[in-house]
Amino acid sequence: LVAYRSYVHNQIRFIVLDTYDIALMKRCETSSRKRKIASEILSTNNHNYPHNENSPEGLEGIQKRFVAFNGGIDKPQLAWLKHTLEEARTFNEKVVVMSHQPIMPDPSFEVCLIWNYQDVLDILREYGDIVIASFAGHAHRGGYKRDEQSGIHFRVIEAVLENPDPHKTYAIVDVLDDRLVLHGYGNCESAVYDFSHLGGEQWSPKKRVSESLAS
Repeated sequence: LVAYRSYVHNQIRFIVLDTYDIALMKRCETSSRKRKIASEILSTNNHNYPHNENSPEGLEGIQKRFVAFNGGIDKPQLAWLKHTLEEARTFNEKVVVMSHQPIMPDPSFEVCLIWNYQDVLDILREYGDIVIASFAGHAHRGGYKRDEQSGIHFRVIEAVLENPDPHKTYAIVDVLDDRLVLHGYGNCESAVYDFSHLGGEQWSPKKRVSESLAS
């Protein structure tokens, strides 16, 4: 089974990706095509596999992502994502993307990235005029990075597992006309994510700084 979907509320399209589309976990060892693909990916990219399949030992940088507790997105889902974003653009919708694994590389969560993160990131960048943000988990300490190419916000939410009882970690996001306001509780940091990159003009961090100074 693969569980990806989208739904629209008040002109905001929420896209939920299944980043364990291709994975070892919960796939039949004898008959699953996707498990076979996952095994081939790990064999090619991680010398610890299969004897120590969850170890990134000896791997450098984003190569650490090739461990068995991660996964990837297959071609049909990538095609669906592109089609869904094209549909959102046609209907003048803004988009928020959600996934378990992070999409944007960052030193704080290299080991947690989607195996084929670049395929997903390339598609999102193509639709940077409508994609507001991507929210993910998996990397328990959380993190944030704004894509310099597209302006899309990439936020990894801090994990509830890192909070001992009775403390709770979670967030509530308000969607306003010009920004997302994330109210964090527990270990989750609050934040505001503007929509300055949306629309027809090419976004750049330098342009955004100059606009802020001018105002």
